[in-house]
Amino acid sequence: MSALDVKSTLRNTLTHKQELVRDYQTFAKQLNNHDVAKMYSHFAEAEALHATQIKEKLDQLS
Repeated sequence: MSALDVKSTLRNTLTHKQELVRDYQTFAKQLNNHDVAKMYSHFAEAEALHATQIKEKLDQLS
């Protein structure tokens, strides 16, 4: 089993996290249920934080 390339893995994860932020924000805006919309809004914020951390790590490795 070969080791994963760190930068490639981080880039792939960053893309995934950014897509989740977009999706969660969209869900939060379109849902009529305030509590569920708020939950998705919090999910978006958490994923945005993860994306920022991944981006910072990528910048350190470049």
